[in-house]
Amino acid sequence: MIIWDLEWNRGYDRTPLDEILQIGAVRVAGLGGPVLDTFNAYIRPAVHKRFDPGARRLPGLQDSRSSDLDFIGAMERFRTWCGGETEFASWGSGDLDTLTRNCRYWGTPSLTMEKCYDLQTAFSYVLGADRQIALWRAVEHCQIPDLFPFHDALCDSLYTSVIGCWLTPESLEHEPVRRSRRAGPKVTLKLSGCPFPRQPRQGIGPFPTPELVLGAKQSRRPPCPVCGRKGSISQWRCAPAKTSGGPRQCFSIFSCPEHGRFLCRLVLAQLSDGSWRGRRSVPPIGPELIQEYTAAFQTGAVYECRGSGRKRRRARRPGPSSQARGPDASCRSAPDVVKCPE
Repeated sequence: MIIWDLEWNRGYDRTPLDEILQIGAVRVAGLGGPVLDTFNAYIRPAVHKRFDPGARRLPGLQDSRSSDLDFIGAMERFRTWCGGETEFASWGSGDLDTLTRNCRYWGTPSLTMEKCYDLQTAFSYVLGADRQIALWRAVEHCQIPDLFPFHDALCDSLYTSVIGCWLTPESLEHEPVRRSRRAGPKVTLKLSGCPFPRQPRQGIGPFPTPELVLGAKQSRRPPCPVCGRKGSISQWRCAPAKTSGGPRQCFSIFSCPEHGRFLCRLVLAQLSDGSWRGRRSVPPIGPELIQEYTAAFQTGAVYECRGSGRKRRRARRPGPSSQARGPDASCRSAPDVVKCPE
């Protein structure tokens, strides 16, 4: 499998082309497998005279501006490096559309892809989130060390390959339901059918606010009720309290790579001193629980587990993308990144 990424410049002038400035890719031994080889090519811009704000912040922009490699030459090298590989994956679906338009503009063949998986959609499915998750947030959520700069095509491909350790074959085939803006959120459970014993409740807190209870590590890392492997939660749906000052039920879905998806419930209660405690559980599924989850999903408040709460930006540092410049930036051995979760 080849995991790839692009960086481009959005056009301001009359040419409606998002001009590709960098192609980065890694070859992996299957989803979540080790990196076998890398590809990196900086492309000299030739279409637009100005750079959009996002392109001006790219860590490899100067490498592209000083490169002697044009898009046709970069694609020729990329196709040669890919060889006969037909299984691809990327973070999001926009890269494939951009590559197709650039190949059409320059009159050069694109890649032959039998499969091109959207790992961003797959990751959202695994976490039970109803939105797309940015790559930097997924890296933070999985506690992957941010050793390399973001928005570099090769570095982003490396990060995406590591996130593959958290994905399942089922998540790769998941297709999100497209709905109009007027339609309410659609409830899709698709929970695991594996039987499991009654699970103990986990006390969380106390904390000064309910948000700190929801964002606590103990709340966000429920164990699989079958094997005990830690899951991961990025979003809670919190139903209103049934009585004034009464406890509130919050729900989320987490996934085990081996046993599937499970529903997690966290009950928030305010103590007499004003602090908050939570009780986390993985309850058996029944009609009443499904009804409560559906009500919370459709009408409840949404809480995003933000980790540190901000994107960590680092100063530019030498990474895999700066070891080679211009047309000679091609195949290199990949650095060690991080081990898959146990």
